[in-house]
Amino acid sequence: MKKNVTQCLIFVMILSWQLIANVAFAKANMLEVGAFNQLPTPILLSSYLGVLEDSTGILTLADVQKEDVAQRFQTDLSANRTLNMSYTSSAYWLRLELENSSDKPIERVLAIDHPLLANLDFYFQTDNEHYETVHTGYSQPLESQSRSYEGRIFAFPISLPAHSQHTLYLRVQTPNAMILPILLWQPNDFYIHERNNYAMQAIYFGLVITVILLSFVFVFILKESDYLLYVAMIFFTALTLFANKGLGREFLWHDLAWLTRIAPLSFASFAMVSQVVFLRRMLDTFKLAPKIDCVLKLLVGIALLIPVVLLLEFQFAKFIMIIFSMTVGFSMAVSFIGMRKGKRNAYFLFTAFAIFMLGIMVNTMLVLALVPTNFFTIYSTQISSAIEFLVFTFLLIDRYQLVLKEKQENDLALRVANNENELLKRALDENELLNRQVNHMQKLESIGRLTSGIAHDFNNILACMIGYNEMNQDVADDITDATLKSELEHNMRQIHLASKRATSLIEKMLTYCRQNTTEKIIIIQPTKEVISEVVEMLRPALTSRIKLEFVNQFDNDREYCKTCDSQKTCENINKIEIDAVDLHQIITNLAVNARDAMKERGGVITISLNAVMNITAQCVACAEMIKGDFIELRVSDNGTGIEPKIIHRLFDPFFTTKPQGEGTGLGLSTVIGMVHSSHGHVLIESDLTEKNHGTSFRLLFPQPSEML
Repeated sequence: MKKNVTQCLIFVMILSWQLIANVAFAKANMLEVGAFNQLPTPILLSSYLGVLEDSTGILTLADVQKEDVAQRFQTDLSANRTLNMSYTSSAYWLRLELENSSDKPIERVLAIDHPLLANLDFYFQTDNEHYETVHTGYSQPLESQSRSYEGRIFAFPISLPAHSQHTLYLRVQTPNAMILPILLWQPNDFYIHERNNYAMQAIYFGLVITVILLSFVFVFILKESDYLLYVAMIFFTALTLFANKGLGREFLWHDLAWLTRIAPLSFASFAMVSQVVFLRRMLDTFKLAPKIDCVLKLLVGIALLIPVVLLLEFQFAKFIMIIFSMTVGFSMAVSFIGMRKGKRNAYFLFTAFAIFMLGIMVNTMLVLALVPTNFFTIYSTQISSAIEFLVFTFLLIDRYQLVLKEKQENDLALRVANNENELLKRALDENELLNRQVNHMQKLESIGRLTSGIAHDFNNILACMIGYNEMNQDVADDITDATLKSELEHNMRQIHLASKRATSLIEKMLTYCRQNTTEKIIIIQPTKEVISEVVEMLRPALTSRIKLEFVNQFDNDREYCKTCDSQKTCENINKIEIDAVDLHQIITNLAVNARDAMKERGGVITISLNAVMNITAQCVACAEMIKGDFIELRVSDNGTGIEPKIIHRLFDPFFTTKPQGEGTGLGLSTVIGMVHSSHGHVLIESDLTEKNHGTSFRLLFPQPSEML
């Protein structure tokens, strides 16, 4: 009997201890919201949450409320960090006991700042039998969700009446990393926090847009397509963070659950591809380290397969995070090798990759639940990428300065080279001009000596002929036979005329070689009159198929004439100071040559007189450079034209293009002698490419001295 009583007492004591322990545990696990009513929020709820893993994923709210299941909830009262289950296929139930012991109702907001949760069920006890239920998560269509807060994260308003206790359940299941920063906010603090969070995102993505635009400016300035890889890297990194923070689902693709699931890692893979390719191009790794370059190519290939792998089997996501970390670390090692080999770009790349590597490592450890969840770990990738962008921007600026300096040096070298080439070409032109002038002088000297010798001998013969002719005149005076005397006088007159022509020929030969030292009497007539006489003389000798025209641009000019001492149109104004006989012969020779060039097809010979101003040219006969204002006498035809290779030989004595027996080749040589004697020069225009374009002889004479 005593033994039974003792056993009953022991049983009662054990039962009482369990009840006391359960009550104490329940009290320790319950959050007294009223006690924090005056304290700033948020409150991290990790130490107040009971956590139950549902590996089957089939438990319901009724199941977890059963006593045997409820006892499996585990609570870590010392937890001071965010719950992090990493990648898991299990569903998790979270239980929270809330109490408001104050005399006033309390409003709170329970928020989970992690948008990559596929399924999130919220159950809040309103009374002993009823629960307020919300089914949300990115796998649920937005239209079907009864959410009271429309935003990128999950937030649930909670009303706690005075002197009340409530039980709250959360069921979470997602293929993404399950990170649960569950916070309890005062409503006003929560909305301020969200506003500031959106402002921070706006600042970050504004910085991204600014860097991208600046990069495009450098692309257009430097003309280097490699920087488009940098733009791609920034763009996909920004998209990665845009998707990871839930902004993609909120603003872009909304109910595409599969895209929300794979977008962060897929965009990150494209960012990695552009980063590795940019690294290869910047450091020339195929030359710097060929074996390492092969590894980088392999990493690019793996990264391109990641989106496909994620679509087929998302469970490999955990290993993909490890691949990202390894890639960034390897990129940093390659940059370090570039630094060791003196690559200037490598210093910027190493610094940027080191900073970004740190952010990736922190984020990877966060996903794997190896570090606590706080502001710096949550935003580690965003902060490190922003700093990386700034470092790369400094790289672009440095590259721009180097390219600009190189371009300036190249431009300077090019200008020096162009100046040297210009000086060399100018020297060659001057040398050629000098050679032509020397050759012309040598020809004149040689021909002058020959002409002088011939003229001297011919003068001796001519003197004998003239002397004997004068003696015949004396003899003729003594002849009484009138018939014989008349015949002798006729013959003597013919000899006299022939002697005069011979004397004129000798003078012309000496004029050509400029060795006639006797002062020549120049008779100047109005230029228009001389040209008109030549036209009237030549027209009857031309065939009906050849026309001769005279165009005088000075017909209506009003100029000051010293002879008339007035300003009026004066027919006596001499446009060219040249001997009338010489001018007559010049025009005649050029017109006859033009006629011969049009014998077969016919055409028009045009003689024109006009003024040319500010002309710069080179005389085709003496190769002298001429510049200034001139009176131009032009004789043009539309005949066969002249080959360019023989233009400079036209004025050589005895050179002719006519068949044998049809020309002596002395016409143009005489013309140029007369032109040069009047301080004039000649230009020739001839075109063989166009039919009937013909040739123009342009004789340029100085402005007459009597005209003002």
